[in-house]
Amino acid sequence: MRTVRTVLASFGLASFGLATLFVGALASVATFAPSAHAQPRAEVTRGEVLVVLAKEAPGTIAPELAQITALRRPPFDSFRSMEVLERSDLQLRTGTPHEIVLPNGRKLRVELQRIGPDGRFRVKVSIQREGEQDYLPLLQVVASPGDPFFVAGQSHLGGTLVIGIRLGES
Repeated sequence: MRTVRTVLASFGLASFGLATLFVGALASVATFAPSAHAQPRAEVTRGEVLVVLAKEAPGTIAPELAQITALRRPPFDSFRSMEVLERSDLQLRTGTPHEIVLPNGRKLRVELQRIGPDGRFRVKVSIQREGEQDYLPLLQVVASPGDPFFVAGQSHLGGTLVIGIRLGES
């Protein structure tokens, strides 16, 4: 499995380049009661997706973004303005993809693979556009509860879409 650093490097983000950003929000974990037929446990968690328009041109950074440590580090620290375009709650169920249409018409797909015994979330993320090759075909991430993960790089309105996903408790 690729680590986040490997993913960032594969998108040229070590020296800045294109990437895709995913932000999320608080989530609580629930399970379904097992039936008498020993079915696999379905796991559910809540979260949030945050879609940000980031620009290198001088401007303001939305107050709710200024406190996110990851956005103050490379490669994201080169953006001098950040505006929240959309905020979406989501509820992920193991093995069931959740799609969100992005402002540029592409679709963000997030799928919870499992919740580990340590409480961390294993998720698959992709960005797709109908009829075209996937922009981000598949990214697998292991995220701790409350820790957002990010991908950025798609052009939109003279800037870059930064998408973040945060699952679990903060």
